[in-house]
Amino acid sequence: MSFYEVLTLGGVMATILGIFLTLYAIINNRTLKAEARNIIELISEFRREHQENIKIMTERLDEFRREHQETMKIMTANLDEFRREHQKTMQVLGENLKESRERLDEFRREHREKMDEFRKSHEEMIKYIADLIVANGERTRQEIRRKVKR
Repeated sequence: MSFYEVLTLGGVMATILGIFLTLYAIINNRTLKAEARNIIELISEFRREHQENIKIMTERLDEFRREHQETMKIMTANLDEFRREHQKTMQVLGENLKESRERLDEFRREHREKMDEFRKSHEEMIKYIADLIVANGERTRQEIRRKVKR
C-alpha cells in the first residue's frame, strides 16, 4: 500500500468516524435536551408544590392566629370576670372578717366580765371560808381552853 492509499484510507476512516461522532452528538443532544426538559419540569413542579405548601402554611398560620386571638379574647374576658368575682369574694370575706372580729371582741369582753365576776365571787368565797376557818379555830380554842380549865 502506498502512502497515498494509506492517506486516503485514513481520510475515509476519519470521515466515517466524523459521521458517527456527528450522529452520536445529534442523538446525545436530543437526549440531553429531553433530560433538560424533564429536569426543568421537575423543578417547575417542585416550585409549584413549594408555592402551594407555602400558601397552605400561610393560610393555616393565619387561621391559627385568628383562633389564638379569639382564645386570648375569651381568656381575657374570663380573667376579667374572675378578677371581678375575686374582688367581690375578697370584699365579702373582708366584711365577714370584720363581723367575726367584732363578735370575737364582744366574746372577749363578755368573757373578761364573767371572769372578773368569777374572781370576785371566788375572792368572796375564799374570804368566807377563811372567816369560817378562823371562827371555827377560835371556837375550837375556846373549847380547848374550857376543857383545860375544868
